[in-house]
This record gives sequence, structure tokens and C-alpha cells, in this order.
Amino acid sequence: MNTTKRQTRILQTDPVREAYAGLSSRSNYHDTKGSARREYDAMLMLFGYHFDHNSWADFYGDDGRRTIEVLNDEGDEVGYAVIYWHRMPSGRYEFTSYIT
Repeated sequence: MNTTKRQTRILQTDPVREAYAGLSSRSNYHDTKGSARREYDAMLMLFGYHFDHNSWADFYGDDGRRTIEVLNDEGDEVGYAVIYWHRMPSGRYEFTSYIT
């Protein structure tokens, strides 16, 4: 009998939280919203998580906020990413995001 309990939520102490939030604190901007998504998603994948890719379909406008599901490798929802974006006068995007 397997008694290993599978993690069903991203815990407060999970190192993915700090690594993921660290992407927001860098002084880099994105040419497109898609490039930001790829960077954040790549960070999640390093820890065995990923976005619900259907959630990125409606990031409309130059400024906004969205909350999207974070899934584990089995496709189970394990948390949420809160994402803010702002289009700078240069035309590039600034993204800030954290995992809840």
C-alpha cells in the first residue's frame, strides 16, 4: 500500500514561490505578453508545475490583472498566479506576479 500523500496545494514554504516571484523583481521588460508567459511558465516547469494554458487567451489591454490556475504534472489545480501587466511608454510590458 502506498502511503505517500500527494501534495494538493503549493505550500507557503515551497521554493517555487520565491523563484517565481523573483522574476518580477528583475529589471527586465517583455516585448510581448507571450514572452512573459513563457518565462513564468518555464520557471514553474522547473518545479513540476505549469499554467492552465487556456487561461492566457484573454490578457487584453495595456494594463490589467488576472488570476490563473497553476497545475501540477497530473493536471490538478494546486494554486493560483496573480499577474499584473503594464505597457510602458517604450511599448514593452512590465509584469509582476506571485503565487497564492
